[in-house]
Amino acid sequence: MKWLLLISLVVILSQCSGRGVKIQRRQQLNHHLGTVKPETRVIGGTDAATGWAPYQVSIMSTFGEHVCGGSIIAPQWILTAAHCMEWPTQYLKIVTGTNDYTKPGAEYLVDSAKIHCGHDKPAYHNDIALIHTAKPIVYDSLTQPIRLASKGSLPKVGDKLTLTGWGSTKTWGRYATQLQKIDLRFIEHTNCASKVRNANWLGEGHLCTFTQEGEGSCHGDSGGPLVDESGVLVGVVNWGEACAIGYPDVFGSVAYYHDWIEEMMTEAGKAC
Repeated sequence: MKWLLLISLVVILSQCSGRGVKIQRRQQLNHHLGTVKPETRVIGGTDAATGWAPYQVSIMSTFGEHVCGGSIIAPQWILTAAHCMEWPTQYLKIVTGTNDYTKPGAEYLVDSAKIHCGHDKPAYHNDIALIHTAKPIVYDSLTQPIRLASKGSLPKVGDKLTLTGWGSTKTWGRYATQLQKIDLRFIEHTNCASKVRNANWLGEGHLCTFTQEGEGSCHGDSGGPLVDESGVLVGVVNWGEACAIGYPDVFGSVAYYHDWIEEMMTEAGKAC
């Protein structure tokens, strides 16, 4: 997971150097997969129909590289994963209104971000962030916000939850420019803890999905949305074992962070 992103970053940084752009990164922490956190892609999915996920965005660098997925939750707010925020905000843009991120419906520059102060304390916990766009996002048939899961709510065991994202459909594969979707199944916390390789990475702010080997996430779209059958955003892609090899996928629970999200969208909301 991280190794592929690291390769991409080397290429991007070389491009930046050639353009005379100085990039200053936030401090990176050491993890089991390297110094850059895992991004995930959809494996075993299908092409999403046009307009199926109007809340889905691509978080891109201003140099044209896809960085992460995210969800529109208000006219100037994108919900994503904290580990997606390695790029300085001045080098990020948000692409909306499309199933193909190389053909934007619209683009919005980023002017700030709010990252959970407990991110990676301990490792892989509190992996959630908000991005603020410089201008309000214009809604239309292909661009709409998504409702947040209510505080304290939780899917039932076996509930169908749908993951969307761009990227490779196999390990080491190229990015798929067409948005992918896959239906996964919610599993309870104790079951998830027994299946992941390191239960210490799993916290009460996480929820998990699992169906079978060959279905789930891989390299490419961390921060992307997990949605229930009512069209409610229940999860934000956090981490997993690359790539769909029989381990659960782990998401930040929107219900758990509901109050934090709401507060951060106000002037009173202070984050890191």
